[in-house]
Amino acid sequence: MAETPRQRPHILLSLLPNSRTQHRCKAADCPPFGPTRTCKALYISQLLHLVNQCQLFLPLLDTSHFTTLANVEEFEAIIERQFSTTASPPTDIFYINSESHIRTLQDLAKKLSLVGTLYRKFTTCLKLHEYTPSDNLALVAFANVLLLLECINTKRLSLEQTLWRVLDEYPEKTAERLRSLLAKICDGDDPFTGKIPFMTVNDFSTLGIGRWVNDEVVNYFVTKWCSNSSTLGLSTFFANSHLFQPSETAPCLHAKVGTLTAEDEERVLRWSRKAVTKQNLVANWDAVFIPINERSVHWYSAYIDFRLRRIEIFDSLEINCKSNRNKPVIHQKNTQLMLVLMWLAEVLGRMRGHPVFLKNNPETEWVCEPHSQVPFQPNTFDCGIHTLWHLRHVLEFRRINQAPDNGMGLAFSENMVGKRLRLASKLLRDCGL
Repeated sequence: MAETPRQRPHILLSLLPNSRTQHRCKAADCPPFGPTRTCKALYISQLLHLVNQCQLFLPLLDTSHFTTLANVEEFEAIIERQFSTTASPPTDIFYINSESHIRTLQDLAKKLSLVGTLYRKFTTCLKLHEYTPSDNLALVAFANVLLLLECINTKRLSLEQTLWRVLDEYPEKTAERLRSLLAKICDGDDPFTGKIPFMTVNDFSTLGIGRWVNDEVVNYFVTKWCSNSSTLGLSTFFANSHLFQPSETAPCLHAKVGTLTAEDEERVLRWSRKAVTKQNLVANWDAVFIPINERSVHWYSAYIDFRLRRIEIFDSLEINCKSNRNKPVIHQKNTQLMLVLMWLAEVLGRMRGHPVFLKNNPETEWVCEPHSQVPFQPNTFDCGIHTLWHLRHVLEFRRINQAPDNGMGLAFSENMVGKRLRLASKLLRDCGL
């Protein structure tokens, strides 16, 4: 049974068997919990260290908040007093306070994330000894720290969503902040060396206003967001190598034609297996996202969903969508690419152990959409940002959610400068800045 932040000690104690197997541990005293055994004292002391860390960030907390049953409202009030933001946008102090609070809450949550592992080890020790009153106090403390962690993450998410909304609502101010950030990074030492492979300041600078984001930025976020998920994120080089006809001057322009061979399939499988391992996907992964860099001047993407039985191509350039959706399928721009994607779905279906049959199968339940409806970019340079946001949406919704406010900071905006700043800030955060 997995623990949850709101579990209470009497529930946790129910996990323990009535009989105990004696374990060769010495008696120990662990204030303020009282007498215990050395094996349990180890994890209680680490828990106390986490409590002390909490008090450094949240000085209004005292020991009683951890040794007696706490409630959500109590913790929320303490966190709110410490991390309230009274300034209003678009004043500079609003951004400074918001970013500082979010960073602090992230750091605190990272420290407290150890509590789940400590709890599991502690309850293992409980099974080795007779019950003592200190066990109950320790379980209360574990439950309270888990509850505090939940409240911290809730507050952080609330602050993030407010900041993300403000970045979209005040694009001029956001653009000013993005320019300042890029200038600071570009004029200093390269922060990516030894921290993010293949990323350079020049790559990072493509997140600037009016810039066309490059492969390294797209690949970084595809790998980052797809890791430990159920979606296989293939790199920007996959499409050019396996889906399109080779071309040094016009990559990803003409999809492959003719019969794809067993050698083609084996090359795809080698690439995909490496990506699955690198991204540590769940065993039953069930979707594939492929960014496509057309002629090095335009980004769009393809998505295969094995669970919903859909293959879609997302292109935020309005002319590509509107000029093709009303054409007969055979004349649509992405028809040949869709045929290759159908072949890819069959190849990866066999790799997953769940074969898919699309070739010469008019009765299939699969839906193939070569020009799916997506929000359009109002310019010629935001296609890469839209492509990354397509990935965010399929990871969260398994589709493109065009609602103006989905409450998760994922809504598309007319001006994507807010998303650029968020991506830039995330890259720097991942470097420890």
